[in-house]
Amino acid sequence: MSKIKAYVLCVYHSPRQLLIHVLFVLVFLYLTAASRQEDVLFENIVRVALIQTQGQTDTVFVKQLMVLINKMMHDRNDIFQNTEHLTFKEKWIHSVDADLMYGAGSCGGFSKVLARSLKKAGFQVRIGQMLVNHTYGGHILLETYLPALHKWVVMDPLFLLTFTNHQGVWASYQEVHQNWHYYQTQIQTNYNYHYNYAGIRYTNWTKIPVLGNLTYQVLKLVKGNEFAATFSLRPYLLDSYRFFKWVIAVSYAAFIILSFILLYKLGRLDGK
Repeated sequence: MSKIKAYVLCVYHSPRQLLIHVLFVLVFLYLTAASRQEDVLFENIVRVALIQTQGQTDTVFVKQLMVLINKMMHDRNDIFQNTEHLTFKEKWIHSVDADLMYGAGSCGGFSKVLARSLKKAGFQVRIGQMLVNHTYGGHILLETYLPALHKWVVMDPLFLLTFTNHQGVWASYQEVHQNWHYYQTQIQTNYNYHYNYAGIRYTNWTKIPVLGNLTYQVLKLVKGNEFAATFSLRPYLLDSYRFFKWVIAVSYAAFIILSFILLYKLGRLDGK
């Protein structure tokens, strides 16, 4: 305890050290407040959808949530028409609230906003990069798990698109992929027919050389091939403010430990 007190005194009497500690704390508090503000925004969206579908099934709620978000984002996109100027914070953090604010990001933005809303409503989601013209990422959509159906169902929020199988039940991506000839009859006239469900990638493991492939191999070993192939990393990073908040927290903890060790080795904590 005495060494901790000595460390605090060293920090207090060192303007440089004190400034670094204050900056860490201020940034952490700012990101905490920003994360909570974004949480409240999506809580309000979810609440509106719940009011509009009160007492109805999860399927109806999820569909209404997609309709609500599609309308909000199309209205904003009609206003800004991709001419918006983003702040440094929005460019650096890539928060989902910026996608919602401007209706930006096209299919990617629509999918992120819907995924963020579904997660806030308590649903599991995974975001997928569609294979288009032999390239992954030509179109972005998502799947959500509906407990009542015991299955993942595919949703395309940009085109307000879901599919129903022969039994009238929402279809998964794999169902659509395996029988595109049947399901393509359910799409609208404004649909891009290059988005033909030829393939999907849930996580781009090659984006981070070596580490990405290593993580994929570990997932395969621990959880199995199917889990690794369908694991979607993006939903865990949707709350950018919370992600960076914990990056700052870990960095701050590391800074405290390293500075404590340095001061200890210099004898500053022993009164030398």
